[in-house]
Amino acid sequence: MKTTKYALVILLFSSISYGAMSQKAKDEKQKYGCSAEQPKAKVFIEDTTPGRGLADNYYLWDNGKTLYVKFLSGSKQMQQKVKTIAKEWEKYANIKFEFVEVGASHIRVNLDDKGGHNSVIGTLAVSVPQDEKTVNFDTTDFKSYAAMYRTVLHEFGHAIGLLHEHYSPVSGIRWNKQAVYDDLKKTQGWTKEMVDVNLFTEYNLTYTNGTKYDPKSIMHYPIFPRWTTDGYSVNWNNQLSQGDITLVETLYPKSGKRLNEAPRFSVSDFAGITVNNNANKQGISIYPSFNINTSGRPARVYFIASFYDEDGNPIRKETQSYNVAGVASTYVTYVLEVDKTIPVNKVRKNDVELFIPYSELPVIKGKNNFQVMFTVFLLDDKELKPLYQSKRKVFNFIKS
Repeated sequence: MKTTKYALVILLFSSISYGAMSQKAKDEKQKYGCSAEQPKAKVFIEDTTPGRGLADNYYLWDNGKTLYVKFLSGSKQMQQKVKTIAKEWEKYANIKFEFVEVGASHIRVNLDDKGGHNSVIGTLAVSVPQDEKTVNFDTTDFKSYAAMYRTVLHEFGHAIGLLHEHYSPVSGIRWNKQAVYDDLKKTQGWTKEMVDVNLFTEYNLTYTNGTKYDPKSIMHYPIFPRWTTDGYSVNWNNQLSQGDITLVETLYPKSGKRLNEAPRFSVSDFAGITVNNNANKQGISIYPSFNINTSGRPARVYFIASFYDEDGNPIRKETQSYNVAGVASTYVTYVLEVDKTIPVNKVRKNDVELFIPYSELPVIKGKNNFQVMFTVFLLDDKELKPLYQSKRKVFNFIKS
């Protein structure tokens, strides 16, 4: 395996999707929260500062980009309302939503009577297959235009890279955490971990992009007085605040270049994983097929294959070789330049190989099936950003 000066330990890579739940606020019932979907990596890198910003600059679209948006369902009347509301962001951000009915799209909207409200964060939508949604709206929650308006603005805010405002490291919110745990467990069925991620996560000051904490932000969850030790509360916010406008004008400036530029890589057109028994090398060769798109600043990427038994349990490794966080894994790493679309194992079928010797996989009588999962991470100084996670592929081999 190729190595770097960094101690890289990847513990978990999964898509967070906790569902939107019901909660009364004053005299209006609105599903509490949204389940903005982003890969979550629990990582250890030497001396890293935990967390990310309120707008994740690593997942921003190119400034000035036209984003193609397609509806997968919903009435024409409802679709038109969503279009009109979403375009509110165009007044302030140098970005355009073009709604299409055919062809490839960056954002795909599902209008349904279930599934809560959720959106993939920014450019992570590129990794979602073209026949799958990237934004979901539960239209049973649109009991008033105000509820629909704030919800559409909120989710399209996520779609252009914004995160929840109550995560701000300068918010000063004095949480009564036990009250929140108790309330959301009773009324929503949320676990402690779900509450921690959705409400108590705190992000790096660096990625506030110089903006102040904004309790009036469209990206802020409601906070009920009993949830804080000093009675602090935040009601439903129904429109873009001046803070929202200032932030997106900074992220997507209509004149000049983006100042706080980060490496912005994305994985697209994933075509699957080829697994070959390599008798000559006495091991397994893994060939994932995809494109990686690079912009912003150069950065290092890791392509990782991790192995599981036929029941889906990770194959544990104690030795240093072929081991990522105690799981049988192999990886290759590269530093990539920007403004490129790089085909991996597409034009040349075997240009990137992930190899693991037979000796690293256990022999269990009567069980020769294994599973492999492919992941991609970007490493920028001490920030480790998940870019992609594949479904697991089942393969079979018999050691000679």
